[in-house]
This record gives sequence, structure tokens and C-alpha cells, in this order.
Amino acid sequence: MKKYFLIAIAALVAVATVSCNKDKEVTKDQEEKSDYSKLVINEACATAAADAEKFVEFYNGGDKPCSLEGVVIKRTDETNTTGEVWTGLAGEKVPAKGFFVIQGTKNSLERSLSSGLSAKKGVKLEVFDPDGNSITSVTHGDPTADGAPATKLQTGVWARIPDGGPWKNVTNPTPGAANDATGAQDDDELK
Repeated sequence: MKKYFLIAIAALVAVATVSCNKDKEVTKDQEEKSDYSKLVINEACATAAADAEKFVEFYNGGDKPCSLEGVVIKRTDETNTTGEVWTGLAGEKVPAKGFFVIQGTKNSLERSLSSGLSAKKGVKLEVFDPDGNSITSVTHGDPTADGAPATKLQTGVWARIPDGGPWKNVTNPTPGAANDATGAQDDDELK
């Protein structure tokens, strides 16, 4: 009788241990804390003719991959309305010294931004880490001026030249690749 009692206790302990460990499971992305200090919005295209051709590109200047799980992009528009337009999922990463492209706007493609980018209106895209800290942004025009459009239309693509550097307006989009300095011009509307 004692033998069966000890076997039953051992089985209960084993089940309890497995149950407790299941509650503590974390994804590999969560376990390996990413360094968001090297993550930037590197390029953004609002001038494409179709929403599916517009994009936002991240660049990771760090030496390790950067998880996008829980990373949020918020958009502030010309009416001073701010809303979440994209959230990173488990498994989405920016490789070390690499790129990650969010292709499409207005839900034109799977995993696209849920809102638009406009070459005509003031807009701010701001990125937050999973803890809610602001890590990078790009602003064109003055999205905080109620109803104010950008004072000039965007004619090219917003790009950091070199990758991770200062903002320029360029003529050749390079989603997922090093930015091309062809036609790079300073744009006082970009911040």
C-alpha cells in the first residue's frame, strides 16, 4: 500500500512540475533580449502609385539580430490623430547589419501597414520597443498642425544616407538593400 501511495505522489509531483514549466515557457525572441538602440527606420516610400508598392524599411546597425516581436509602429497624421499601424510578430527579425521591409499600406498586402503614407500630407511614423519606449521615427512636414499638409510634396523616397545616417530625399528606392545615394538631396521637411 505504501508503495502505491509513493508512486501516486511521485506522479503528482511530475505532473505539477510539467504544468509549472509550461507556464514559464517564453519564445526564443523574448529570451534573447534585443538591442533596439541600433534599430532605425531606414527608408520609407510614400510616392508609389499603388498602396501595395509603398513601404517602410528597418535597418539594424547592430552586430546581433533584432527581434521585432512586440515592436509597434504608430502613425500621427495631419489631423494630429495617432494610431498603431503595425505590430511585429514572433519570428520577425532584422538581421545584424541587415534590413526588414514592411511592404504595402492600407492593408493592401499581408503584414502591410494598416494605414496609409502620403507624399502630400504631414506624417510622423514612430517606432516603439515591446516595453513602449520610443526607438526611432521619421517625420515629413508638420503632422501636429491641425489639418496642415506638408509644405511641399515628397517627390522621391525618404532614405538614410548612408544606411542608418541622416535623412535624405532620393530618387531610387531600394527596399531590403543598401540605400542608393543617387539624386540624394537634403529635405528640410524630413526629421
